[in-house]
Amino acid sequence: MIRRRKVTIDNKNIHFYILGAGPALVMFHPSPHSGELLLPLAKELALDYTVICVDTPGYGKSDALPNKPIDLTNYTAVFHAFFNKLNMEQPVLYGSATGAQIAIRYALDYPNEVSHIFLDNAAHFNDALRARILKHYFPDLTPELSGSHIRKVWEITNKMFQYFPWCFNEEEYALHRPQLPKEALHGIALDFFKAGKDYYVAYETAFKHEKAEYVQELKVPTTIFRWKGSIIKPYIDDLLSFKFPSCVETVSIPESHVERNLEMIKQLRNKTKRLVSYSLPEALNIEPKKEAKAKGVTPKKTLPKVLENGSHFIEAWELLKRYNPELNAVELQDLMIEWFSKSKN
Repeated sequence: MIRRRKVTIDNKNIHFYILGAGPALVMFHPSPHSGELLLPLAKELALDYTVICVDTPGYGKSDALPNKPIDLTNYTAVFHAFFNKLNMEQPVLYGSATGAQIAIRYALDYPNEVSHIFLDNAAHFNDALRARILKHYFPDLTPELSGSHIRKVWEITNKMFQYFPWCFNEEEYALHRPQLPKEALHGIALDFFKAGKDYYVAYETAFKHEKAEYVQELKVPTTIFRWKGSIIKPYIDDLLSFKFPSCVETVSIPESHVERNLEMIKQLRNKTKRLVSYSLPEALNIEPKKEAKAKGVTPKKTLPKVLENGSHFIEAWELLKRYNPELNAVELQDLMIEWFSKSKN
């Protein structure tokens, strides 16, 4: 059973999903997604672990940090307080992309408080490429009444699996792989909308941290997954070209998603030996209150069907704008998210 819970850290809510029984495994998600993205993998791991899929501050249902972060230590400080609040000692950490960088930083900041870290989609970028990525990768996606930001979101989502980085259209960055199904692209775009205008905050901060030197400083048991199907595999390989301390190992992960999950589950299960079982304190085992509904009304007509060009978002936006002329762009976006989230599209 998947339970949703929230705790308050410095007057800010941190939301997480918890499932399973066994030693504590905390899973950090990629940006701009939320812990919900990792639930399919978490369900498998819940046979061996108490799995916690936490929403990074500013994503999913977690409140944003009070100030724009200077670096990832702003996030690890919150997660350190979060683990203390949960009475959690030496959890296993898994992180993908942004989540991998958070796991690395946490292990560097609190090396005695982690039992093992697993790094998925962790990479190294040289300074010149990182600077170029940071200059172009994060356009302004502030909601606009015109809906112009929706086209930007769909462009990013559509290009993410054609090029990496998505913003570089040169042949050397082409991925040469089939496009994802329109339903998958729809879900990714929806996560961009949910993250709002500050979608880039943890994303950008993690990019700045994507350096081999930080992995070289690790002193905790670490497993780097080299997933053959990753869109950033060349940069994973760049990371693995460096020499690491003996506590760091590399495991090859098959390309297909099914085989990938099976191998990662196998690796994670192998580390449960000699770890202490964890249970959430009863005082924190309380179902969060239902969130307030978005302002405005949705049409009684059928929600626009998901289309390959993303125009269903524009159609929904225009309908909602017509029905709710008093709403501003942020309120309209919240209402659009709610409308699509209730749908099975």
